[in-house]
Amino acid sequence: MPDFKRLAEGEKPGDPERYILIEVIHEPAIGNQYRVTGKGLDPAYQRSGDFTDGTLEKARERALELAEAVNMPIIYLSNGIAQTET
Repeated sequence: MPDFKRLAEGEKPGDPERYILIEVIHEPAIGNQYRVTGKGLDPAYQRSGDFTDGTLEKARERALELAEAVNMPIIYLSNGIAQTET
């Protein structure tokens, strides 16, 4: 099962050419949204690696499914997520 790694402020994924990242997007009208993005994935999964969910839990589920499908050992969490988790 892939591990989650929280990025420190200014830190980048270990391999900047191939990664899965969960980012928080602050939307004043609707609250926080969580975007799952992937870079350097196989063409069949490249479009699959771009989702936005209303909860971090749903975003984690999508990222795990994607990571398992493309054999990615680490899913990165943006620095902003640490500030939104309780």
